[in-house]
Amino acid sequence: MDVILYSATGSNSSERVEWVLNYKAVPYKRIEVAPEGLKTSYLQINPFGYVPCLAVDGHLIQESMAIIECLEELFPPSGSQFISSQFKASQHSLIGDSVFSRAAVRAVCEYVNASIHSPQNRTVLKAFRPELSEPSKRELRGQWITTCLETLMKQLCQTSSFAIGEQFTIADIFVASIYKKALQHGAVASPFYDQHLDWLRQDEQIAAAEPFAPACVAFTNQAANSRSAPR
Repeated sequence: MDVILYSATGSNSSERVEWVLNYKAVPYKRIEVAPEGLKTSYLQINPFGYVPCLAVDGHLIQESMAIIECLEELFPPSGSQFISSQFKASQHSLIGDSVFSRAAVRAVCEYVNASIHSPQNRTVLKAFRPELSEPSKRELRGQWITTCLETLMKQLCQTSSFAIGEQFTIADIFVASIYKKALQHGAVASPFYDQHLDWLRQDEQIAAAEPFAPACVAFTNQAANSRSAPR
């Protein structure tokens, strides 16, 4: 199976997908999409004009949640033959093992995706607050994420140190990724979310799968090494 991820360094949405791919031990090729590519040649891959986008044997999937749900079906927790030597394949569903656990996980992911991530999106701020300077935008983004995370905190880690339930799920990935985004924008660290992130990193498989700044192939018309604006 040929799996290609179109991604961008600094993209919160892309980080979620990379974390899942790594944790599931799915071999894939990562292509870095540079800023000029988003507005030109990359539109042939994803007409929405942003990352991530996943190609699986020529089938293109957009939107991080749709991609992750697809990966969960393509590479189920057990019996997958697509095992990389670097990672140990997951032994449980990353979306939850029951109707109600899946609903709870999806609720957290939806809140992060729609209520936290989207309003502070670079494109949204550019459209609705064009007068703001870049430092002001960063400050506003950090404040928004922090405020929303304080609300979300009440729903997390009720029965264990994992976000939902007793095991690692995509809820942990969505929460940890958006918290790291807040820190990147200068937000004050939260003891609760620091503890959650530290807990995840104590697990060898989870820590090994967490994306950082990887070496990758560049997708751009001109500058092969330029960085893309994070989503």
